[in-house]
Amino acid sequence: MHSYTKEQREAVRHLLHTVLMRDMGTFTPERFKDWIKEMDAKFRKVALRLVFHLNNRSVLFTIKEVRTGRTAFRFTSSTHVRFDDREIVMSADELLGAR
Repeated sequence: MHSYTKEQREAVRHLLHTVLMRDMGTFTPERFKDWIKEMDAKFRKVALRLVFHLNNRSVLFTIKEVRTGRTAFRFTSSTHVRFDDREIVMSADELLGAR
């Protein structure tokens, strides 16, 4: 992460802090969608993209560079909430309507 700008490092730090400090069990599918929209907007401002995958009770977060598509950072967080496939959009791009 040392080769990234201060704003990019701060965006990643904020995501990690938020996920680690927030109880992911309090999310509903609707709250998760809103939260992902907000976080992705912050990342896009600093030329990064937030990608996530839901697997049973864990969320895999991947942060990629917009320009090159290179993975900058990746981590997984567990949650107590089970998301059904029909309840949530599986990527921020789908949620924002990007193609």
